Amino acid sequence: MLRSYLLAGSVVPCLLAVAPAFSQNTASPASNDIVVTATRSTRAMADVPASVSVVTSDQIEGTPARTIDDVLSRVPSVDLPIAGTNEQHPTNTIVSMRGLSGIRSLVLLDGVPINDPFFGYVQWSEVPLETVDRVEVVRGGGAPLWGNYAMGGVINILTKPINKTGLVAESAGGSRGTRRADVHGALAGDGYGIGLDAGINHSDGYVEQVESARGAATVPTSFTARTVAVSGNADLAPDLTARARVSYYDNDQTFLTRANTNDQQTWRYTGTLSWTPREGGSIDLTAFHNDERFVTNNPGSPEGADPNDVEFVQNSHRTRANDWGASLIWTQTFSGVIRSLSAGADYHGVRGSDHASIFDDTGALVRIDTGSGNQRFLGGFAQADIRPVDRLQLLLSVRYQDFHSYDGVDDTPGGLGRVASRHDSDVDPRLSIRYKLPADFALRGAIYRAFRAPTLDNLYRGASVPGYILYANAALKPETLEGVEAGFDVDRGPLRLQATAYASRISDFLTYRYLDPATLPAGFDIGARLVNAGRARSRGVEAELTWRPSSKLAGTLAYTHADSIVTRNAEDPVSIGVQQQGIPRHRASASLDWTGPHGIRISPRVRYLSRTNGDPDAIYRTDAHFVADLGASAPLRGSVDVFGQIENLFDRRYVGTNDGFTAPLHGRPLTAVGGVRLKLGSL
Repeated sequence: MLRSYLLAGSVVPCLLAVAPAFSQNTASPASNDIVVTATRSTRAMADVPASVSVVTSDQIEGTPARTIDDVLSRVPSVDLPIAGTNEQHPTNTIVSMRGLSGIRSLVLLDGVPINDPFFGYVQWSEVPLETVDRVEVVRGGGAPLWGNYAMGGVINILTKPINKTGLVAESAGGSRGTRRADVHGALAGDGYGIGLDAGINHSDGYVEQVESARGAATVPTSFTARTVAVSGNADLAPDLTARARVSYYDNDQTFLTRANTNDQQTWRYTGTLSWTPREGGSIDLTAFHNDERFVTNNPGSPEGADPNDVEFVQNSHRTRANDWGASLIWTQTFSGVIRSLSAGADYHGVRGSDHASIFDDTGALVRIDTGSGNQRFLGGFAQADIRPVDRLQLLLSVRYQDFHSYDGVDDTPGGLGRVASRHDSDVDPRLSIRYKLPADFALRGAIYRAFRAPTLDNLYRGASVPGYILYANAALKPETLEGVEAGFDVDRGPLRLQATAYASRISDFLTYRYLDPATLPAGFDIGARLVNAGRARSRGVEAELTWRPSSKLAGTLAYTHADSIVTRNAEDPVSIGVQQQGIPRHRASASLDWTGPHGIRISPRVRYLSRTNGDPDAIYRTDAHFVADLGASAPLRGSVDVFGQIENLFDRRYVGTNDGFTAPLHGRPLTAVGGVRLKLGSL
């Protein structure tokens, strides 16, 4: 129980990092086959030497997904919790790729990182689905281009462009008190565009605990998420464009019991200047700032009481964090052997603090634990696209990254108090190769190195419950990954097939070690400290088949096999050779979008996950499960559509979370929603 608590309740939110600031050209492509994330430049997907998936706004519209993570759960090699983003504790909204577990993937919104600066988690409901133009998923170590977090890959959420005047609005409601409303409006004129995005998403939720763990304190996990954003762009000169976005996000959640509540608030500010001084060349300057507040109340039970019936707020954490960053990117295309060159530099600063008020069962304040600190990331990269012959593409990139952690405080019982600063650096290269063969067939491969730095949470924030404590560690080093992959692409008419085999190894794997009970402060019997004490490896196969025989029919099949284990951990030998927690060995999905007579659209989706381990030693496990979803829509009148969405169509009951910290939790039951969608103008 303790080992699982430490990992699920504390170490999982610690397996996070801070991402550097970047910019990119986010103009909407003329075709859905154009991507920008894989190479940080606009090019056809068929000409990218990487494993890439793109989810379009049309595909999102046809699925019964409520948030972006629901959409991504069907993309090969994307590792997410089985529970949705609003049905679990916010610090457990982890994201990774290729079996790396924890949070080891970078998530971007229009090219700017949205991973939480203190913990590193991602709140997917921050971006309403109606505002999304497409989502680009690039698998494999992306640190040479994108920096921190991108060990497993990069997910870039691209919002709808502001180049047309129009309005898209949606309102829906359904079972379990579900209701949502989203709107995306744009006003475009000669040389300018202004956009407004807003959304609210609420659910009364369902009781997640298995029946044997319910009691008087049990309530459905409910939430209300609100977001609003104002964005704009303007042509300041024929070769100079400015873009800006300001957004606010708020989410209130009650998780499992009455006393377990979470409140999040985030302001984001982003601005970009794009200059095209010559044909085929561009210079982008981006700056951003985020200000976040997070309050989590966690319950305990009086001694001798049934925890399912009686509870009190045992600890209340108040976390404040803000980060700011800037980047300058230069790109130039050519027509010779060297097709393009790009280079960039970026800066990212992070400041955060966590104050935990600890109470006894009478409500009296026992103490206040504090963890706080600062981080500074400074880096630069260069990339060259070389074509020795027309059929052969070599993409070479390299990044130098400098880290500095300072002004740290670990003020927990037995903590280190003020801690010394730490400085690290890393060099990360990548070589990607793609060779075109006849019959629209191509071979590709890559070898790379990537990294992930410890977060402020890892470095300075301790966590405790009565009897045991987990310490942070200001001496933690960045994790490093070495990876290799090989695959092939087939792009023939309506058929696109991409398959990739990969292998990677993480050194200085972040884990924990138990402490001698004699060294612990009074009141604690068991304790642990985060350390770089392990090594892990992941290898597997991913494949995705897309079929578009006509404009009225499209289908996708996807499969992932992941063999992901810890290979060295002197502090917990039992975990060696065990499939990493939260990573299924087999995962498959299928989807179909069919447009019939009178514009009726039907979109079935199915997915399968093999069982997973909920903890490092495979003591707790989730269920293998098969889930079917169904979406349908039809034009009602003019620009108005009606739609219906059903999740878990056959109401399959399965345990989706089982980490030893909480009782086993069920996955989402059958949920039906109906609504109306309005489209005006040319959006």
